Amino acid sequence: MTWLLNVLSHIKAFLSLIRLGVHFIYGFIIIFSHRIRYGKHWFYSTRGVSVVQRWMWQGSRILGLNIQTSGAAYSQSAVLVSNHISWLDIVAIAATTPVTFVSKNDLERWPFVGKLAGATGTVFIKRGSVFAVHKTLNHLNEINQSGCKTAFFPEGTTTIGESVKRFNSGLFESANSAACPVQPIAISYFYQGKPDRVVAPYVDDDHFMAHLWNLFRVGTLQVQLDFLDEIPANTLSRQELAAASRKRIVEVLETSRMIDEDYPLEVCEAGYVVSG
Repeated sequence: MTWLLNVLSHIKAFLSLIRLGVHFIYGFIIIFSHRIRYGKHWFYSTRGVSVVQRWMWQGSRILGLNIQTSGAAYSQSAVLVSNHISWLDIVAIAATTPVTFVSKNDLERWPFVGKLAGATGTVFIKRGSVFAVHKTLNHLNEINQSGCKTAFFPEGTTTIGESVKRFNSGLFESANSAACPVQPIAISYFYQGKPDRVVAPYVDDDHFMAHLWNLFRVGTLQVQLDFLDEIPANTLSRQELAAASRKRIVEVLETSRMIDEDYPLEVCEAGYVVSG
């Protein structure tokens, strides 16, 4: 019986991979058509952010992510920061709220994914380069001042979710420059009702396709996003913003449990059309 379940899980993974491939093709069609109609920066328009969020939400379903949220993303321009566990973090957050991500330039070299990320507005940054950081800060300032939200992962790397590394403060300067608040997000994953430290985490030398295949074989993962209270603009230095954001996220994760009917906060299922 075990061998049969194993075979069925591989068949399921193969079919899910085909669905994801079709979804990627659909994404490139969206990019091509909207770029012709609305210009190079179509993804910053009201129409554009809606289209990207809907596409990401559809992708999260194909990946088997059951996204639950507590609280809500800030409705205006803001800098969102989160602990970092996996590339799935980007999918989960982008499926929940319109946002432009900052990512290491390594992502730009990923097959298909890098092209899609760049074509939908992702800002790539070269780690360790002072000039690159300065250029990125200017770009983020422009995005935030236009009324859009930006997001980055201050740890600069991923973990399995058991701890939160020190937050790098460099990009927090974008919040003060644009005079917009910082909103911390605590993200955690659950599998079959228990904290997941195996399936979702994408760490060290994990191979993308192997990680994706295992995700498809497993089926459904619960992703929990806790949108925390905003830290007002220009009230703290970038170093203090980094420390305060990390502290809030750690406090939530230390007491976190999977969202259910007894969860003490207002809870809704994340999606393109939010209800709950």
